[in-house]
Amino acid sequence: MANRTRPRTIRLDEIPKKIYYSISEASDYTGVEPHVLRYWETKFSRLNPKRVGGNQRKYTRGDLELLLEIVNLLYNEGYTLDGAERKLRGGLQALRAERNSEKVEAAPPSEIPASDSASPAAREPYDLAAIKRDLQEILRLLE
Repeated sequence: MANRTRPRTIRLDEIPKKIYYSISEASDYTGVEPHVLRYWETKFSRLNPKRVGGNQRKYTRGDLELLLEIVNLLYNEGYTLDGAERKLRGGLQALRAERNSEKVEAAPPSEIPASDSASPAAREPYDLAAIKRDLQEILRLLE
């Protein structure tokens, strides 16, 4: 597998508020080359920039938000293009809600004193829901 370096992105709240952004602006904000953005249009059904005179692509703020999430899934979380597409099918709000619930579930449990006779498994907290989601994602990838 090719070594992927994380593109240098700009946070969404640092991007100037406009109605439309050109492909070069979207490229600058996401740190991804324009030819990659055009390719992603074929891979991600939700990514569909508006076409204006001369067939130029114009991205909305929602498109930029989606692009930044795609960059995060591909480069930070290590998803493949197909895996990222599956993850985004539920929409950005569902993805954010899932991410927030994972943060709540991953919060450290209250300290429970472990007795010397307790097994190591009884002393270590496990996030079974996260393990289950990871295993289900692996199964989906293998199908």
